[in-house]
Amino acid sequence: MASKTARHGRILEIVRKRAVSSQGELCTLLEAGGVVVTQSTLSRDVRDLGLVKVRGVYRVPGMANGTPPEDLLRRSFSQLIVKSGVSGNILVVKTLPGNAHSLGVVLDAAQWPEVLGTVAGDDTVFVLLRSNRMGRRVLRRLEGLVA
Repeated sequence: MASKTARHGRILEIVRKRAVSSQGELCTLLEAGGVVVTQSTLSRDVRDLGLVKVRGVYRVPGMANGTPPEDLLRRSFSQLIVKSGVSGNILVVKTLPGNAHSLGVVLDAAQWPEVLGTVAGDDTVFVLLRSNRMGRRVLRRLEGLVA
């Protein structure tokens, strides 16, 4: 069974990319991706993530163009990030094993203008920044959300 944070990351990824109209549909999509979840757990996940139905489809409240609100970023980062550092235009973020993908999904969804994209392994996310000058600033922003 996937960890809660990994499951939450996958749910956010699905809701962001597709119009999902029911928990049953969401459960099927999760299972297609290898995440098996019970209906009661999925209901709690939907509540924990603050998903709401807008015009019959699940959305994250406050998401404008797929961008998660600051409190969702803060919660996700504080649960996922173990340590981080920067070298030039690459930010390296360590997570507990199995959580890097979830963090990558959340970072990509945040659509920070300084970030070109992410590459996630099992416990490490590489964040490619637009320039060397942005490294320390993005690191401070990330650490500010974790604190």
